[in-house]
Amino acid sequence: MAFRLFGGMKKKPKPKKRKKKVKPKKKPKVKKKLRVRKKLLKRTVRGAKRKKVRKPKKVLKKREPVRVKRKLKKVKKIEKKPKKVLKKIEIKPLINKMPDEKAYELLKRYRIKMPPYAFCKNEIDLTKSLKKIGFPCVMKASGKNIIHKTDIGGIRLNIETEEQAIQTFNDLMKIKGCEKVLVQKMVTEGYEIIVGGRKDPQFNRIIALGAGGIFTEFLRDVSFRVPPLNKEDAEEMLMEVRFSDLILKGFRGQKPANREAIVNAILIVSRIMEKNPKIKEIDINPLFATSKDAIAADIRIILE
Repeated sequence: MAFRLFGGMKKKPKPKKRKKKVKPKKKPKVKKKLRVRKKLLKRTVRGAKRKKVRKPKKVLKKREPVRVKRKLKKVKKIEKKPKKVLKKIEIKPLINKMPDEKAYELLKRYRIKMPPYAFCKNEIDLTKSLKKIGFPCVMKASGKNIIHKTDIGGIRLNIETEEQAIQTFNDLMKIKGCEKVLVQKMVTEGYEIIVGGRKDPQFNRIIALGAGGIFTEFLRDVSFRVPPLNKEDAEEMLMEVRFSDLILKGFRGQKPANREAIVNAILIVSRIMEKNPKIKEIDINPLFATSKDAIAADIRIILE
């Protein structure tokens, strides 16, 4: 125990702690995209530095009269140059209507009876034509694009004085598309019928006979035939419509209509359609069937 009293045994030195080796931190991997962007940015910056800054344009000073004159001369030359104008494009109407004057002349050629008429452009033409036609008369708006006159209020009946005629003329000329005014002697007797023809995709051409006036579409009393027609075909058409008994026997004190005149009108329309292939549609409405004749009061012809 002596070694304990005299200081005892020497203590063993503590073992030194080993220092752990610290691994160097790995730098984060930069993605390829970021690297490419950085390179692009550097290039753009370098390029921007190289580019020269544009100087502002020189403004002409008051002390430079010669330059001012030159500039003014250039401006005047530019002003003198003719401006390029676009060519006018002709817009064709959807419906190719024959002018009313030509349509009436066509009926004259085929000897369909019509009341005295005249086309007037101004008041002077109107006063001259009224002396020949007389009163009472009918006045109608006429133009290339006017197809259904009744729909636009383009027909005026029972005009009995010159003053009334001048006033109606001015009113009709205000209608859109009205180029002339048609003045006609008013037909006061007869039965209104319609005789027409049109091209058909199935039968090539068709001739129609029906009740005329404003009730044509409402009554739908119509007879059809395919041309060429003969007298028997025309007579059959007349007997097929329901109103034939009324007009051929007489109705409400009116004299019976002339059968031969109606048949003749049907045959003439058939002939017109045969000999004029450019005609797409023809309507004589109304055709006044009187005791003596069949008088065409209005006609509409549409071309292909």
